[in-house]
Amino acid sequence: MLNKYLLSDPVPWLTDGDNPAVTYLVKDEILMEPDKEKIYNELINSPLTDYFKKNSSKGILGDIKHPDVYYRGTVWFFLLAVESGYKYSTDFISATADYLCGTTQNEDGGFMYGSNPSSSVGCRSGNMIWSLLKCGISDSRTGSGIKWIEKNQRKDGGWLHCPVAGFCDVMKLVFLKKIGTGLKYESDENVPSCPVASYSCLKALLESSSLQYNDMILRGIDFLIKNRFFINLKNKLLCGNALNPHKTGYPVMSQYDFLSGLVTASKTEKWNDPVTGELFNSIIKKQNPDGSWNYENILPGMIKGEKDRSRWITLNALRLISEVIKKENQ
Repeated sequence: MLNKYLLSDPVPWLTDGDNPAVTYLVKDEILMEPDKEKIYNELINSPLTDYFKKNSSKGILGDIKHPDVYYRGTVWFFLLAVESGYKYSTDFISATADYLCGTTQNEDGGFMYGSNPSSSVGCRSGNMIWSLLKCGISDSRTGSGIKWIEKNQRKDGGWLHCPVAGFCDVMKLVFLKKIGTGLKYESDENVPSCPVASYSCLKALLESSSLQYNDMILRGIDFLIKNRFFINLKNKLLCGNALNPHKTGYPVMSQYDFLSGLVTASKTEKWNDPVTGELFNSIIKKQNPDGSWNYENILPGMIKGEKDRSRWITLNALRLISEVIKKENQ
């Protein structure tokens, strides 16, 4: 896949099978191999499938008693499996999707943490709705989820809808399963939207592939551009979670980095903004001589397990470059 932006071709390394998910995703999204069934069967028959099956009980992924825990809970394993390319036709995906929709989706279409009373959460809703759409679900569950996203876009173009505000609320949620005081800020225009919730909801809207949401998507991208993709973020989020958007990582659950934000923006007509061009150049400068990118961000919610050069982050960089080249050739 050598092109003017790559110092060397990383595709042979990415597709060597050492990381079955990245191998599959590169073949499917970057190389666009025509035999979709063949490459998906390679994923299904890989050791990664054994890993997910070992981390399931009665077909449901993860720890259902602690569904919201990073790297352990049902939500984490479901999001990770879909991010790895698994589809609804695979048993542990369909069983887990049905379970999570039945236990964590509210009547308003959004998704909640394990709280009582229940309250939909911006980042969780975006994560779950994108994952459901990505694995191939298109029914009343995803339909009501997209409507929730549509209803909760804020005036600044982003999303927030966070019932947790600060350390005390986090402790209340963890130990008492009670929602906090965060929702009082939802209509407060002095409180900006959340980059994590905004990124997650934008991904879901883009995955819906519906032109009717184009204006919402562009407003959301404008929000990211106005804030320079939060690359200079110095404060913690309303919920208290820490972010390092300037460091490249691979966000799966309630996380964000500016490379992932740029990948999202590259799929829209907003790509020509000077801010996106400047940040695109900064990504290219992070490239190693062998055409790979390094793993920099190890905050909770990011994929872990890699040191130095990262197959996952290199995949995301190739997604970005592919979209840019596609637009340049139009």
